[in-house]
Amino acid sequence: MAAKEELSLYDLGCAKVVEAHKLMNEARELVKQDLDNFKEEKSAFEKLSKTLDKVHFGSAVKLNVGGKVCRTTLDTLRKDPDSMLCAMFSGRYELKPDGDDGAYFIDHDGKLFRYILNYLRHGVLRCPETKTRREELLDEANFYQIQGIITQLKGNLTILSCIIKEESQSSTIMSWLPPGASCTLLFRATTDGKNAAGFHRCCDNKGPTLAVIQSGSSIFGGYTSKSWSSPSSQTFTGDTGSFLFTLVNPTGNQAAKLDSNPDGGIRCSSDRGPSFGNAKYSDLQIWCKDEKGHLDLCNGFRRPESVDKNKYFTGSNGFEITDLEVYEIMF
Repeated sequence: MAAKEELSLYDLGCAKVVEAHKLMNEARELVKQDLDNFKEEKSAFEKLSKTLDKVHFGSAVKLNVGGKVCRTTLDTLRKDPDSMLCAMFSGRYELKPDGDDGAYFIDHDGKLFRYILNYLRHGVLRCPETKTRREELLDEANFYQIQGIITQLKGNLTILSCIIKEESQSSTIMSWLPPGASCTLLFRATTDGKNAAGFHRCCDNKGPTLAVIQSGSSIFGGYTSKSWSSPSSQTFTGDTGSFLFTLVNPTGNQAAKLDSNPDGGIRCSSDRGPSFGNAKYSDLQIWCKDEKGHLDLCNGFRRPESVDKNKYFTGSNGFEITDLEVYEIMF
């Protein structure tokens, strides 16, 4: 009886082992099938990627930008992963070349595109010689979303400005602005009008701005974190973040930043240009009922005690405006 019981337990154990082997074999087959499926999918994906590269675009790409035909590579066009060019030629979109010449047409400035393309090729920005063309290049960089070019153009006033010509001057001003600041030209008096109306038309309600003023050989100006406006009667806006500055002055003093007093800020009125001071008086005002600027540094801003409050910036109180530029400051 005991022997029969032991035999029965043995048969049961063998049956369990056989069943376990069967389950393991089935699991092995499922894993093998999944692995085979993965390999097939991977192979199909790699084949598709190669097909997109070869069939859609090939190793070289022919472009027609505003009538200017050029050739480049996919690697160059994809160099900036966040750019519009990278997105266009990523393979995610079905682009069709022109049937006549096989080029992909982009309706933009072909002469400026060479600066874009050379930057993508070499990582070095070489700018056009004139200020106008540099401003146009910035527009093109914004269109193609080439952030490296945008950053260089907006962060260097010598590239954008007709007044700031030395790198040291640009670096000094940028060091006074909030960290990460970039500049976009809003107004230039010699092209937009030497008057308050032109200033307000271009600069009102733009947020933080930097005014750079030239009078003869003197260069100075002011920054405000508030928006300009053009009310019919004068209004004052307090701004402890504002400051005045001098870069080049007739006394030969070094560049200096004049911080705001607690009661300092900007004075807005439709009949005057950018004006800095306090609620009662102006330290610096431009185009106030005439075509000149006026200086009286004893109100809303701190000046060095050793300098003349009326002559520190230009050598005289009523000074001529050679040029004035206003930049929108983004940070």
